[in-house]
Amino acid sequence: MDESPQVEFRPQSAVLISTTIVVNITWWIVMVAAIALGTLYLDQCPVQPKIPVYLIVFGTCSILALSLTYSSKSSGKNRCTSILISSCMTLLHIFNFGWFIAGSCWIYPVYPPNYTPGTAQYCHKTTYQFAFIVTTLVWVTISLVFFCGCCFSLLTCGRTVRAGRRLIPNRSSFYGAISEEPTVGDV
Repeated sequence: MDESPQVEFRPQSAVLISTTIVVNITWWIVMVAAIALGTLYLDQCPVQPKIPVYLIVFGTCSILALSLTYSSKSSGKNRCTSILISSCMTLLHIFNFGWFIAGSCWIYPVYPPNYTPGTAQYCHKTTYQFAFIVTTLVWVTISLVFFCGCCFSLLTCGRTVRAGRRLIPNRSSFYGAISEEPTVGDV
């Protein structure tokens, strides 16, 4: 007898599926470009040599995390494999977030670098601008998700409090029943 939990599949809208596919493909392309730019111009950013390395590691970890996400969906009934993949994904996401913070600390302080080769503040223009734009877009996305999450939480809390006022008993009742305790005016 198979005692694995039954997964309930709900139909999803075509718009949601299409959006997810487009976002995933776009992210794959951006991360492959990050790896390529970081590799091609590894030695061409003396103002901050860690920027190309940041692009390589960030791109590699993101692609690995996406690959694990896809394989976790197909691991299905093998619980041990699913736990292992989820653990690896969690570690990758934590590392990638820390690496993202480090990359931000390397990219933003040198803005704007000099794009003329041979100068002290030189960094390859395409590499730096790519790192700057991708990092900024990720920060904007994180901020939007955080803001929308806070708004959703406030709305949910507001609805819960409004509904709770009708459900929470007052001091003289017990879930709608009248208390037998004497009140201050009765004594």
